[in-house]
Amino acid sequence: MQDKWYRHIKDHDEQKRFRSYIYNSRGVLDRLMDISKDMDKATENKEVNPETYDCPTWAAKQAHFNGYRQCLREFQKLLTLDQKDKE
Repeated sequence: MQDKWYRHIKDHDEQKRFRSYIYNSRGVLDRLMDISKDMDKATENKEVNPETYDCPTWAAKQAHFNGYRQCLREFQKLLTLDQKDKE
């Protein structure tokens, strides 16, 4: 679990309780992960559509998609409780 989940809490015992609360919410977090993966896949499908390139502002549109997908992936890392914080 990344420490972003609990670093706002100063008390060690309270951090431990909060981490337990997060782990007990795993079903909800797993569902959020599935939803974010679906959103990422939908964006990928838009990007490979040939009509996407028929836009004069294609580069700005592509930058938007890239930023959106980067954000989704950051949240996916946050939702993956089994990994250590790699910042």
